[in-house]
Amino acid sequence: MVDKIVLLSLDTLRSDGLASDPSPLWPGKYPRLRRGRSTSLLDELIGRSAYFPHCISAAPYTSASHASFFTGLWPLHHGVFEIFNRRLARDTIFSAGKKLGYETVLKVDFPVILGRHLGFDRDIDRYLVEEDEVFLDYVEAADRVVACAHFGGIHIPYGFHNLRFGGPTYRQRVKELEDEIGAPYEPPGDQLVETYRDPADLDLLHRYKRVVQHYYAGGDYDKLFGLYLEGIDHFLHERFEAFLARLLDICRRSNALLVVFADHGEEYDADSYGHHNSLSEGVLRVPLIIHAPDVRPAVHDTRIRSIDLVPTLLDRLGHPGLLGPLDGESLHGSVWGDAGYPARMCIAQAYTSDTAEFVAHQAQMLRHGMHEATLRHVLYKEAVYLGAHKLVRQNYEYSEAGGIYGLRESPRPDRLFEQDADGRWQATRDTVPAGALLQALERYNGSAGTACDSIRVESSVRRSLQDMGYRI
Repeated sequence: MVDKIVLLSLDTLRSDGLASDPSPLWPGKYPRLRRGRSTSLLDELIGRSAYFPHCISAAPYTSASHASFFTGLWPLHHGVFEIFNRRLARDTIFSAGKKLGYETVLKVDFPVILGRHLGFDRDIDRYLVEEDEVFLDYVEAADRVVACAHFGGIHIPYGFHNLRFGGPTYRQRVKELEDEIGAPYEPPGDQLVETYRDPADLDLLHRYKRVVQHYYAGGDYDKLFGLYLEGIDHFLHERFEAFLARLLDICRRSNALLVVFADHGEEYDADSYGHHNSLSEGVLRVPLIIHAPDVRPAVHDTRIRSIDLVPTLLDRLGHPGLLGPLDGESLHGSVWGDAGYPARMCIAQAYTSDTAEFVAHQAQMLRHGMHEATLRHVLYKEAVYLGAHKLVRQNYEYSEAGGIYGLRESPRPDRLFEQDADGRWQATRDTVPAGALLQALERYNGSAGTACDSIRVESSVRRSLQDMGYRI
């Protein structure tokens, strides 16, 4: 029996943000950029772990993605599929821990979107905000614990999170960036927050976001992605490495299972303003690392899904059916053995709202501590993967400011992609699989509030493609 299950969530870390990624995408897209420091301690851990660099997130934003990692369910089935509004409606890996007599601990850097407002305190004994050392103390002292530490330091403002963790270096970097752009200050349109900030911290965040909007408006995507890479290295070396070193020492002295994952990545181009409105491969493809003394170290190139984590953990605990039917499939045979894992059907969706409406809604909620109205959302983009094909559909668009203002209905033609021999997605005119992929989306979109309907969708679509002569 595992005594301690510890999850580490590195918010906004795309797979090729790590030096160990076997097939990085960003050097081809941003060829002028060069990487700084390596992610040494995390790469060392990867070398002793089961590493899945092709894990596809169910959503490109924090709340919906984390809920899938925690429940083993697609967003329409666990309830948190919009950016904001809906509370978590299903049991989580923490619920399973409670049923089995474990203590549960959740430490987050983003309490506004990973806290009580959306039900993420469900079955949590100790809920912590930005308290890294306190989290480690609890994990070390507990006899049996299911714990998760979420870090927001890779998210905007890249590498710093806030004044407490960023300190004078954060202030200095914002001043340097403002001097570079040289434009008079205007408040940014994006004034959303993920954590509680005092006026000085909020002002610094707005100044950083204003720089981002300036470079995006000018189409300088390389500059923005360079800031993102810079932020990864700064966070990992200045905050995360010391935390991970102490945690690994705790794990060595106990029967522990450690999981490192990310909720989504980051990308800048004409269709991607960071992550919330993007279903690009760089945004959806995130790392999953599973480490324990008896894990078989390996790099697994197969595409997996964020929903596959919870079934794997329940298998390891010896209670695979504890949370009832799940959408995910266990990776246990691959992590603790040499079993293969087929590239199963995967769906990702981006629900978005107009930023001005979201800012006003969030401000009201933070003032009064509750929702007085529902925030308008639309299904902005959706993608479905099956075998070597991927279909992407876009239903709406933003009219200005990099995909944050002027939300309007504007369907685009579906885009179909096929994976080449090097694992990269290339546009294809082969429309034969499109019908089966669209069928998967339709069945999924009609399955809100249920679990495991996607398993039936997968079987149906798989048979359709096989009937067409495809090897699935």
